[in-house]
Amino acid sequence: MDSSKFIELVLDLHNKYGNALGISDVYAYSALGRVIKAVGTIIISPNSPMLTTKTPRTISIYLLGNGTALALADLPINTATLSNCIGEKIEVTNDLYKPPSTLTATNITKCQDPVYKLVKDVGRKYGINLEVWLTSELGMEGVKVVYRGGIKDLKHLARLVILMTTLTNVKSMNDVDLVLKLISNLMSKS
Repeated sequence: MDSSKFIELVLDLHNKYGNALGISDVYAYSALGRVIKAVGTIIISPNSPMLTTKTPRTISIYLLGNGTALALADLPINTATLSNCIGEKIEVTNDLYKPPSTLTATNITKCQDPVYKLVKDVGRKYGINLEVWLTSELGMEGVKVVYRGGIKDLKHLARLVILMTTLTNVKSMNDVDLVLKLISNLMSKS
């Protein structure tokens, strides 16, 4: 995917799904970096049907030089719950600004935490490989729900936004049933 197609998809997401999903705004622009070719920011309204609380959310999506996307959203779980998990080190160069910086994260690959398992299972059910990253970089610290891969079309982007946003409602296992119903309902309309 090239930068212009990526920007078009992000803008079309707002135009076609903005009202239905409660997307209050999007920003999309091309970048001159070697690693990051374009950036999309999706701002979810506090009144969005994807949310169970009145807290707005943001999903950041980066189009990488190889044509794949990297999407990140905060996952509001305590990092201590992931202390006995196994993961792999991930480094992503951010060359939007000079000098370039590197985001270092741990992609959790094996964990008994129920929220981690939920993210993996829900993503698998809908054919979107979601990951859980633990980050400690300034401004990016915390737990993230992450997608790395291609964006096929507008419907695929909408489904990705639905999954990532609704999963940010899960603070504990008490929230799971409500979130699963929310996902099922929204996916049937997308």
